[in-house]
Amino acid sequence: MIRGFLALYGLGYARTLVRILQDNHYRALPYLNRFWRAQNFADVEFTHNFADTEATRMLRLGVSLGILTEYIAGILLIVLWATAHLTAGDLFGLALILLAPVAWAHVLAVVAGLRSIAGLLSHPKKLGRSIVCRILEHQVRTLLRKNPNLKIVAVAGSVGKTSTKLAIAKVLESQFKVRYQTGNYNDRVTVPLIFFGRKQPNIFNLLAWIKIFVANEHTLRRRYPYEVVVVELGTDGPGFMSEFHYLPVSLAVVTGITPEHMENFKTLDAVAAEELTVFDYSETVLINGDDVPGKYVAGRRFKEYSLESVQADYRAEVLKADLKGQKLHVRFANGRTINIESSYVGKPGARFMLAAAAVADQLDMEASEIVKAVKKVEPFAGRMQILKGAKDSVLIDDTYNSSPVAAKSALDVLCAAKTRQRIAILGSMNELGDYSPEAHREVGDYCDPKKLKLVVTVGADAKKYLASAAKKHGCTVKSFMSPYDAGNYVRKQLKSKAVVLAKGSQNGVFAEETLKMLLADSDDVHKLVRQSKYWMSKKAKQFGKPFGFLPKVS
Repeated sequence: MIRGFLALYGLGYARTLVRILQDNHYRALPYLNRFWRAQNFADVEFTHNFADTEATRMLRLGVSLGILTEYIAGILLIVLWATAHLTAGDLFGLALILLAPVAWAHVLAVVAGLRSIAGLLSHPKKLGRSIVCRILEHQVRTLLRKNPNLKIVAVAGSVGKTSTKLAIAKVLESQFKVRYQTGNYNDRVTVPLIFFGRKQPNIFNLLAWIKIFVANEHTLRRRYPYEVVVVELGTDGPGFMSEFHYLPVSLAVVTGITPEHMENFKTLDAVAAEELTVFDYSETVLINGDDVPGKYVAGRRFKEYSLESVQADYRAEVLKADLKGQKLHVRFANGRTINIESSYVGKPGARFMLAAAAVADQLDMEASEIVKAVKKVEPFAGRMQILKGAKDSVLIDDTYNSSPVAAKSALDVLCAAKTRQRIAILGSMNELGDYSPEAHREVGDYCDPKKLKLVVTVGADAKKYLASAAKKHGCTVKSFMSPYDAGNYVRKQLKSKAVVLAKGSQNGVFAEETLKMLLADSDDVHKLVRQSKYWMSKKAKQFGKPFGFLPKVS
């Protein structure tokens, strides 16, 4: 305790304060909360690594000079009390000296608050978003106070969040009244909307937001009909996950720690620190032990699901697998075992269903109900969905998004397929920052020339890095900048009973458009992702194709 008290007056105190402010992304209230919880400022642990910039040096200098000035003022008052008999000079001087570290910690909080306000005022959209979020979050907190038994299941992680969320929701629906959203409402604005079943309007549509707020108030006056709310928590950079701190999560699922938004995170350590923030506000955390490196959860309390670790609380063994689905033998922590059948394919699909079964078990669903519920869950658009292709081919639609881990898992499914012609359509993986060249080469190196007859790339980074790596590895590769050109080329190469995988990110890629060229039945277009007017107009602007473009498949 004495050491902690003395640390307030140490030479490194100002640096520690600024680091705490940085670690809380310059937000005043979280910073103050961390400040008052700290017991020893000489031994503070930080979750993020931040560069020492000119701005941080100026803040540190300002705090140091402020504290020093207060010390000098305190000493002068004590001297005047001793020499000139200044009334109460000793008490005021001592108070200035003792309270200087605390006072300047709060001055730093005021500076951070003013900085945030100035930022909001200079960006009307950001200000409007902040106001909307505060109102929605208040309404969610009110809802939770009125329904203390409501369970919140949150899905976080770098890969597979939406598929895991939907699998969990569908399984739980067999026993509980479940509220969830089928798309990817996963940011600060959209997550609260899930609780009330609202759609997101434009942030500047004041009338629409007022209607939502009023409708939410009416919901708060009625009995809430749901027992479980399943949400997906997303992040684009450091600090986003802490925005969900107002949610008392009953059970959080972390699907993986892999490279994501690396233009903002820079390192995998930063990704882990961000995603695992969910530990701070979750009662129980369920970790995918296969895709979360153990060093990031060492010393934490959690439950684990895995296809590989025999020590996991929930473990699945694949008994049978093909493109029609798979059968899994699942062992629970209490020794109970079940066999489940799923139409999901590949290891990612097995993990989705294992996570869903684990969550169901945590919420005390009967084993027989879990088996029946899992069997009913179907793959969703753009997420390892199996479609019928031209010439009796099979199309593996995994076009929703892409990352190195997900791309390699999808390639595993393709290479395991029994056919004479396997074609991989691999689009660029966006939002990887400086890691992008390495990531694309990693996927290119993973392409097996003995199993893949053809690798087709879509997008700039896929052409520059993935294609060159796959060629060096011995694969036959063809590159395109347009998914329509890629689809047209593959259509001409397609042989009877071929198996085709399409995998890629969104902007500049849209690999689902290649599959559109290969469908056996053009009516199956509605099964593909991003087919709304909004998305089709966006694709038309990028690739110069007319709206609704769909060539006939011979």
